[in-house]
Amino acid sequence: MEDTRKELEALFDEMLGNIKYFKKKSYQSVFEKSYEKYSRLFENLQSYCEELAEQKDRDEVIRDTASVIPDYAIRKLKDIPKHKKATLSIDYNMTMAVYIIPMFTYQGLPENERIAKQMVKLWNEKKVTGNNIQMSTYEKIEGGFKNRLCYITTAVCDSQNKPDDCYELTALRNYRDQYLMKTEEGRQMVEEYYDIAPGIVLAIDMQQDSKRIYEGIYKEYLMPCIRYAEDGRNEECKELYMDMVYNLQKKYLDS
Repeated sequence: MEDTRKELEALFDEMLGNIKYFKKKSYQSVFEKSYEKYSRLFENLQSYCEELAEQKDRDEVIRDTASVIPDYAIRKLKDIPKHKKATLSIDYNMTMAVYIIPMFTYQGLPENERIAKQMVKLWNEKKVTGNNIQMSTYEKIEGGFKNRLCYITTAVCDSQNKPDDCYELTALRNYRDQYLMKTEEGRQMVEEYYDIAPGIVLAIDMQQDSKRIYEGIYKEYLMPCIRYAEDGRNEECKELYMDMVYNLQKKYLDS
């Protein structure tokens, strides 16, 4: 268990350093190379659990393994000055959400998936950073980079239980395709957004009041944007939407 503990702690530290690569052009390669480097760890965990005949022994190993990274993160944060802790807490949660948990679920190994679920539970129960994390998969995160301008809008509409073809999403997709994507500046704006939006949504989803946050985004930004677009005030729509992205990035990713 001692060797496993050291490997898991090294994995967390390395992935924490890779948060800066959580972008469209780099996430896939960094994730896959990192998983390959630590693949033996995940395979060994799966094999060890399978070899235990008693379910109670498996459960104990899973609990012990799942507690390693949350306990390590708590120790690392303990002596951090308060003014730096907020930024690090965001990085810690993002590391768990986009690298650690997806790695445990990546190959569909059942015991590793049980470890991931237990790890999420312990991270939240121990209040490692004060904000909860959720189960996440590499496929869902990587796929999120393909939603472009509507990524945040999709998250807002999901929080309101609206379908993928709802009025709001349809309106902003039309604005993207009929206006933004027809100019070089607009295409560049969409590409820049492409890198930022998935991280913003993940960070908001970790907030305890995420539903309230999304409701505020809906009222303050999305509906005014849609009204601008429908009135043909395309530049005002663009400026307001990018103000939203800038403000959310500053608050949830750069704080």
